[in-house]
Amino acid sequence: MFRAFWVSSAFLGTLAIGAVWGDEFDRLEGEALFGVPESKDAKSPKMLSMGDLDSLPTVLRDSRSALLIVKTDQGNLSRLLVTPGLRKPLIEGAAMEAMKKEGKEPKLLPVVALDRFDTFDASNRAARLARGKDLMLFDGFQFDLDSGQVVPEGQGGDLQFVVKGEGGPRLVPVGKSAFFTLTKLPAQVAKGAPRPSIGRAVFPADFNGRYQLVANGQWSGVLDLKVGDDKSVKGRFRSDLNGASYAVEGEVGVDVPQKITFRVDFPRTHQDYEGLLWTEGKGAMAGTATMMNRSFGFFAIRQDGHFNPEGDDLGTLSKNSSKPHRKTVAVRKGEYALDGKTRTDLELTEDLKRLVAAEPETWVLLQVPDDETFAGIERAFEVITAAGVSTIRLGGVD
Repeated sequence: MFRAFWVSSAFLGTLAIGAVWGDEFDRLEGEALFGVPESKDAKSPKMLSMGDLDSLPTVLRDSRSALLIVKTDQGNLSRLLVTPGLRKPLIEGAAMEAMKKEGKEPKLLPVVALDRFDTFDASNRAARLARGKDLMLFDGFQFDLDSGQVVPEGQGGDLQFVVKGEGGPRLVPVGKSAFFTLTKLPAQVAKGAPRPSIGRAVFPADFNGRYQLVANGQWSGVLDLKVGDDKSVKGRFRSDLNGASYAVEGEVGVDVPQKITFRVDFPRTHQDYEGLLWTEGKGAMAGTATMMNRSFGFFAIRQDGHFNPEGDDLGTLSKNSSKPHRKTVAVRKGEYALDGKTRTDLELTEDLKRLVAAEPETWVLLQVPDDETFAGIERAFEVITAAGVSTIRLGGVD
C-alpha cells in the first residue's frame, strides 16, 4: 500500500525532500536524460496508479520518492520525484461539529506531491526551462512542466491527477505528453562524478567535475569543468536564476598547480574567475570573480566532495550555537574586530594568545562579508591560527 500522510497546513514540509546537491537526481540530465525514451531500461506506462507509483523500482539510492521522466507536449524532458499520499480535508465550523457528534472522521483525499522537478530544453539540453518542489496535485489538477505551473484544462498541461473512474486515483499524461519509468539509472549517472586524486599534490585533472558555485551572494549555479591535456579548461555554467547555460573557458595554473582561471561568457558581458583548489580533500575552491572591473569573492563546492576536515573543526555554524568558549572575529578588507572591538592583525593574535592560554578550548567564529576576497580570508586564518587557535568556523556578518 502507498504511504498515507496525515497532514494539515504543514503537508508540504512533511513531504519536502531536501536537495542534496550532487545527488543522482541532479546528475540525470543532458544526454543521460534525453536518452531515456530510447533506453532498454525504460518503460512508457499509459497511466500510473497510486499503487504503481509506490511500487516503482528504487533506482535512486538517496531518495524514496518515485522517479518519473515526462516528455512534455513541446518535446522537452522533465525529471520528477513523485510521492502518492492522502490528505485530511480541511473541515471547520458547524460541519466539523456535526461530524464529531455523529462520531465520523473526515474522509481522506488522495493526492500526489511533486517533491522536485526540473524541465530541460530539447533544443539546448544544458538549459533548464523550469523547476520547482513541494507541489501538491488534487483531483483534476493539471500541471504544465514546460512553465512549471498548475494550469486549467486545455492550457498546455502535461500530466493530470485523476481520482474518479477506472483505475482509481492515478497520474495520466495529457495530450502529446508521455511517461517513462526506469528499472535502473543510465550508466553515466550511476557511475557518479569524477573523483580527484588522493593526497595533497594537485594535478590538472583534479579540477574535473561539477561544482555548485556562489559569487558575492548574488550569482549561483552549476559549474562543469573539463581540463584538456594542454591544461586548457572547457565547460558550462548553468545559472540558478534563469536556468540558462553559458560557455566556460580557462586554464589551470603552471607555477601554482592548485590555481585555476576561467571566464563565463554571458550575452552582454562576462565574469573572470581566479580560484585556488583546496589541497586537502580537493572538495572546494575559492577566490575572486571580476565583472566590469569590479571584484567579488566566490566559492565553489565539488559535487559529492568534502570541504572540511574530519572532526568538523572548520565549517559553518548557527548563530544560536551554545558551544562554549566562542570568540567572534569579524574581518573586512584587512581590518579585524574581536567581539566587537577593533584590532590590528598583531593585536588580534596577541589577544587570542592570552585567551587560549587561559582557556585552551577557545575557538573562533569568523564572520566574513560576501565581498571579502579569498586573500583576505586566507590572511585572517593565518592571524588567528598564529595565536594557537585550533578550531575556526565560518559565519555571515550580523
